[in-house]
Amino acid sequence: MRTITIIFVFLSALSFAQDSKKFSVELKGNTFSGLGNNFIAEGTTTFTGFGLGLTGMVYNNFGLGIEFNRGYADVKDVSVFGELNNPELTLIDLYGLYRFPATSKLDIEGNVGAGNLRIKSRTDYRSDEFLESGSTFFLGGKLLYSITKNDQLHVVGGSRLYFLSTITEMDDPEIDEYYSKATLLNFSLGLRLYF
Repeated sequence: MRTITIIFVFLSALSFAQDSKKFSVELKGNTFSGLGNNFIAEGTTTFTGFGLGLTGMVYNNFGLGIEFNRGYADVKDVSVFGELNNPELTLIDLYGLYRFPATSKLDIEGNVGAGNLRIKSRTDYRSDEFLESGSTFFLGGKLLYSITKNDQLHVVGGSRLYFLSTITEMDDPEIDEYYSKATLLNFSLGLRLYF
């Protein structure tokens, strides 16, 4: 229900945009790597996968975006991550952006937002899947380079720094933080189509 509400709010805000070139859809490849001392960085390999996003400019160079990202990894250290298999990361992000036209072909875009992250894993010890989830805050940037004469198709490359926070209830504060906080570095490369 929360996802449907977020999408509705996003589409309502975009309805104020009047120029058809202000809307875009983006398809990209992604990597998500854990940084520092936490259960993702030390327990899993880098998540690789894909993402799909929608953006719309609301006022001048300011806009809104919504993205769905999926990534797949392996368990690197069973003593950290548990006896789980095939962790699958799913992210749904809502963000604000500012686009700066650097040249006639190159735009620079900064973005800040929040989202929901879930990691679903399989185990040999139970029939259903093991699920962890939490909220994220992120900061990022993208470079957009036009590859068509009408500027409708762009190559997009970017990076984001995600800060994950989950709820765990462990007696030891250090262990609790190890499993409830994580930082992830994201790199993406793809195509954006304006319509």
